[in-house]
Order: sequence, then C-alpha cells, then structure tokens
Amino acid sequence: MVLLPALFSLLPVVFAAQIPFQRPQTSKGLFITPEIDSFVNSQLSLWNSSGLAVAVVRQDTSTPGTWNVEFGSYGTAQADGSPVTPDTVFAIASNSKLLLSLSVGLLIKNESLAAARGEKLRWDTKIKNVLPEWALMDEEMQNGVTIQDMLSHRTGMPRHDYSRSARKGGVPELVKYLVAKLPNHFDLRYLRPSAALREQYQYNNLMYITLSHLPPTLLNQTFESYVADHLFAPLGMSSSTYSVVEAEERGTLAHGFHWDMQDHLFGRNGTRTATVPHFQRPGEEKIGAAAGGVLTSSRDLATWVAMLLNKGRHPTTNETVVPEDVIEHVATGVSVAVGKPAYPELSPAVYGCGQAIFSYRGRVIVEHGGSNPGFKTQVTRFPNDNLGVIVLSNDENGKRIMEAVKWHIVDHIFGLEPIDWTQRHADKVAEEIRENQAVTPRPSPPVLPSVPFSAMEGTFTHGAYGSIQPCLVQSKGSGLSAACSSVINTPVVQRILGASSVDTIPTFIVPFKRTFATYLRLAHFSGNTFNASLIWSNSDARAAEGYPEGGDVVVGLDERYVVEWVSGAGDGGSEDGFSFTGNFWGKAGEVRALEGKGKDAAEVWFGRI
Repeated sequence: MVLLPALFSLLPVVFAAQIPFQRPQTSKGLFITPEIDSFVNSQLSLWNSSGLAVAVVRQDTSTPGTWNVEFGSYGTAQADGSPVTPDTVFAIASNSKLLLSLSVGLLIKNESLAAARGEKLRWDTKIKNVLPEWALMDEEMQNGVTIQDMLSHRTGMPRHDYSRSARKGGVPELVKYLVAKLPNHFDLRYLRPSAALREQYQYNNLMYITLSHLPPTLLNQTFESYVADHLFAPLGMSSSTYSVVEAEERGTLAHGFHWDMQDHLFGRNGTRTATVPHFQRPGEEKIGAAAGGVLTSSRDLATWVAMLLNKGRHPTTNETVVPEDVIEHVATGVSVAVGKPAYPELSPAVYGCGQAIFSYRGRVIVEHGGSNPGFKTQVTRFPNDNLGVIVLSNDENGKRIMEAVKWHIVDHIFGLEPIDWTQRHADKVAEEIRENQAVTPRPSPPVLPSVPFSAMEGTFTHGAYGSIQPCLVQSKGSGLSAACSSVINTPVVQRILGASSVDTIPTFIVPFKRTFATYLRLAHFSGNTFNASLIWSNSDARAAEGYPEGGDVVVGLDERYVVEWVSGAGDGGSEDGFSFTGNFWGKAGEVRALEGKGKDAAEVWFGRI
C-alpha cells in the first residue's frame, strides 16, 4: 500500500552530537552517521512528529572502561520550538519498571534487612507475608501471589488501569484492606481477575505500584528516595527524578504532543498540540511512580544502559551498583509475553522482571517500551554484543518512529540488509484505522432501552473504580440538574459534544478523573447497549493553573468500549447499574470468557447507590 499522505509534514534536524562518559570521545559518527540523521529526520517529517532523542552505547572492548557513546537530537522539545538535546527530559513511562525490579533485587540482597526480619526476602516470597493488608477478590490467588508473579505479570489480574487515580493516601491506600465499601477508595478486592494465577501473562501496572510499598514497609523509606540513593546517585544520573515539580523547575522537561480531537472513525486526524502543562501535575505522579514515573534524559539513560551492559557495575569506575545476579535475574524469562511474533525477523518474547527478552535476526535483545500521554520510549540492549540503543519521543506518533529508527540503527551497526520498517508501520497504521472504522452501523431505527434515558442518571459505584454520575445531554440543554449543568456547559465538554452526534444519538457525559482519563462518553447504540469512549483532556489542569483558554487537548474520542445498562426490575430484582465490557479491564492474551449476563458478565460493574 502507499504511505498515508496525511502523515507528512516537515521538521528540521537540530543536531546530532557525541558525548563521552568521562573521557574524550573515541569515535565520531560511528553509530549515528549522516545517513542515520537523514533517516531520523525523514521519519519525523513522514509522521508529522515533534521530537526525538537517540543514544547509542557500546563498550570499547579493546580498552577497558572506555565506552563509545553517541547522541542524536532531533526536532522540538517544547511548544516554543526549543530543540531536543541530550539533556531534554522525557517521561519514560514503563521503562521505569526496571528500576522497581532492581530495587526489589537490592532488598533481596540486603543482609541487614534479612537479619532484622529474621528471614530473607526472596523472589518467591508471598506478598501476603510482607504486606499483610494485601487482598484480592480471589482468596486462593491472594494467598499464593509471589513477588516474582507480580514482577512477571502472571497474577491473573488484567490491567484495571482506569481504577487508578491520585489519592491522598498514596500507595498505602492502594494496598490497604478496607473494611467498608466506600466510594473513591482503591481496594484490590473489588477488581475482577481475568485468568487464574500463573495461567496467562497479563500486563499489570498495579502490581508494580504495590511493590513500591516495600521500601516504606521494610525500611521506613520512600520508594523514590530509595531509588535516588541506590541507583540515581551512584550512577550520577543528575537529571533523573520522579518529581514533576523538580523537572519543570529545571526547564528541561519536554512537552508531550497529542493529536487533539483525533477520531479515525470519522476520518479526523486531529491537530498536533503540545500538552501544556505536563499530563501529571505535582503530587499525581506519586502513586504510579514505580510503574511509569521516571523523568530522565538520553544522557542519563546512556549511563544507565552502560551499567546494565556492564553487568551491574558503573561503566567507568567498575564499582558494583547492582549485583550481577540481580541483573541476570530480571533479564531471565518467566512468562510468555508474545507467543507468536508479528514479523519473521523476531522471535517469541518472554518476560522477566520489567524486561522482555527475545531475538532480532538471531541476536538476543533485552528491552522494554514505555507509553505515557504524549511520550513513547524504547530502551534496548544486546547483552551479547555490548550494544544499547535508546529512543525517546515526545509525540503520540513516536511509537511508529522509534521502532523504525531503532531497527535502522541496529541494522547499520551489525551490517545487516535494512528492512523497510517504515512501510511496515504505515501498513499497520492503515490496518488499525480500517479496523477502527469497521464498526456495526447503529440500527435504524434503534431499539429504545428498557427504561427512559433519564432513569439512568444517578450515582453508581464500584469498590475500586469509585463512583460515576452519568449526565444525560439534552439536545437544547434543558432539564439539566445543577450538577449536570456545571459539567455539560464547560468548554471541554462542549468540545467533546461538538465531535459527537448528540442531536440524533442520546448521549451521557460522565466525569471520570482517573489516571489517563477525565470523561466517559456513552452514546446509545440500541436497546440497553451503549458505545463508550474514554476521553482524556488537560483542560481542567490548564484552567486551575491560570493558562489561557484554548490550547487544551482532547484525546480518546475513537476509543470504544461496550456498556450495557442493567435494570434491576428486569433482572430478578438485582440492583440497577452499568456493565462495562469490550476489554475495559485491559486483559492480555486469550483468557476464558466471562459467563452469564448483566452484572455477572461485567468486567467492571457500577451499581446504583
């Protein structure tokens, strides 16, 4: 197929530089050549993307302690056009998981801690024995889950990411066993599992967040300070932090770029817009720090990857930062993450602890990706070839660019015939758009629900996801409650409704401030079934911090889930509520289908209170 013309735009190269760790550079343009520069800029232009930071690290085996390190910096870092540099700070998202995994490994190796506890912490220690408040819906699963299970995503729990929100109690509140079922409190007991323990790889951020409670529990030290003391400081990673305030005050934090009002179902590509301020505001980043909270630069990550390649030792002093057996353990496969590779050059992938392990054209890779609103990252190392490649993007389209750039650099270094990954990713995007647009048309005329739409308003709650209050949108804005009027008449909701078919399709707007979400839009399909879009906007944050109107982003219009209204009167006298399905809980792989109907078939159930 041809490349999509809507993806083209021109962005300039800023510079490509080479920076050593502590000594003069021994190579110039060895890895990031003028041809690589040209290729990266062509990718930015093709995908109309904002910026990219690249670092390549390889040990000079002929001279111990010497590393060839090169940086390429391209495009714009911030809305004012300031350029990306090796010191530009990116949100590296799930690449943060390895720091949690290594922190757990350091706790396991801590002999003083073992003496104080009277027993060693182990990878196979049951989490219930360390965090007594730990609780799950399935008691057998609750009592069996080990630290290894949590790190390797094999607890049986799907993501349930949309249950996450900033909470005053932080991580302790997340794992606390609540006696009462209270709205807006996080309780893992109410999150439905989608597989049995160790049955299926199921990526889950909540397990990493839970494990970040180990340093406070065992050492009375915050997780963030533990990482700073044991990883950031020994490696001199001075730009690395979990604090949004700290990163913003330095002025080096990149702006993530979103595609405002994109909706492929209706052929709207959206407008590339800087997400200002940062998608997480001060304090909001704490609860998810371990799963995806690190803010860092390509310069710091070059040191980080060199340490990993050097088997846990500092790349120039050779002093041990992380014991070698811990480095080996996290890079040892436990769960099958990808049973069937997408392309012939790739092998199936296994997952250790915050690391995926597979091969590319016969060479072993250890890597992880990261995805936060406006940021896409990839940190890759070839342990048998002493090579590390880091690619950081501050654009939603970066997931396409960083893979093509990574493989282009790798093929160049290993002298392999290049593969046209650009065309492959363009084909993939086109396929995703076609799938997004291949929806079942709404019946004409549609079947009315079993109760009036107005009867579906009220307050509905879930033990972990909290409460929702659907607001029915009236075509002329009449008949709204005071609470709904204050929601629907806000500028951001009016923007959402402007992209909706509320004049012909009954629609609910639901305030839903969670991690990566601010609103739900429920558009009636037929009968008791609705199509749900989970939408995120920074409009409220901009207003709260005094930014001028306009300039906000609205994303997620084309994310669609299935919601069913269940009427208690027609379901054996059970409670009224909304049943969320369509993989709202974020499962992975092939798992058993839920049986029954209504509440029993709900991935997430919000019942009326």
